[in-house]
Amino acid sequence: MTLKLVDSSHYNAYKDAIMAYYDLEAGDSQCQAVLPRLRSFLRQVFSNDSVLQLIPHAVIPLLQAYSKNGPPDDRLEPLIPALGMIFQESDRQNPWPHLLRLCGTLADRAQSVFNQLVTKRKIINATSERPPAADRVWEETGSYYGRLPLRYRPYYDGRDDSKAFDNADNANSCRKFFSTYSKRTLTGGLMGLWCPHLICLGFHLIPHAEGRNDVFSALWVYFDKAPQTVVYDFACQLAPYSMSREPEFFKDTCFAIDEMHATGHTACSSALFLSNYMQVRPDIRNVNSSAAECCNSGLSRLKKSISYMGEKHAIVLAFVYVNVWNRKRERMRQMGLEAEFRRLQ
Repeated sequence: MTLKLVDSSHYNAYKDAIMAYYDLEAGDSQCQAVLPRLRSFLRQVFSNDSVLQLIPHAVIPLLQAYSKNGPPDDRLEPLIPALGMIFQESDRQNPWPHLLRLCGTLADRAQSVFNQLVTKRKIINATSERPPAADRVWEETGSYYGRLPLRYRPYYDGRDDSKAFDNADNANSCRKFFSTYSKRTLTGGLMGLWCPHLICLGFHLIPHAEGRNDVFSALWVYFDKAPQTVVYDFACQLAPYSMSREPEFFKDTCFAIDEMHATGHTACSSALFLSNYMQVRPDIRNVNSSAAECCNSGLSRLKKSISYMGEKHAIVLAFVYVNVWNRKRERMRQMGLEAEFRRLQ
């Protein structure tokens, strides 16, 4: 899924953009304000990450229209932060010609990669049937998300085998991911999904350290529609993992690395950094990107008690703790809204 220079037309577009950038760097001082923005965008273009992490599926037609000398659509800026920051520092009506050509090339490449993901994956043991309904089934499965599962998690041939995971451990992969999970063989525990208001949407027991499959499976099995934004400390690995298995389900999902963990991703493209999205999307500037870390620290209080329990009792304790936590957060939010309402009267 990495961006490759596969044909002469694409190669020339990339080469011309690089050469034109160096010409600008050595030329008119009036262009100096936009040069850091162009440099950041080009670094993301030539990174080892998937082109779909820079060019979301929804952006493809917008980029194609922009590449034909049209003014940039207002939706481009929040969807591609690096490009949006270029627009902020340059004249929208007189775009850089090489940027137009590069955007068209990236759009074509992203469309090609997306189509390949849809057509070339092989799903085994997939079914359209819903899992059977049962009361308190979470006590047996250790998976509670406030609703019954909507679908089964299928097996993806060539992607779910252990060799495919081991082959990812190479020089082009995120070293933070493998040094933290793959190499240290951490034990499992609880994995929870949290909203920015510190409400736990659900949890499940995991046999090994939290990884890509845990988040992917929870979203695929329990969500009608994929979330608009998923903030995860290893989003650089979760995004390609999810897109290679269910590209149509996750095509409109923005995977982002929270501010606290972004500093450790030195080999990853900054296209996935939430801090970059905050510069072009006012709606997420006040979002608590460390909500999961704050809440997981609360779950750590259960470690000692659970270590002395059987599996079923441990699941019940986690269930009770999460529901009490959620109720307290809801009461605190309600009291805050009531206080704000009284203040405005």
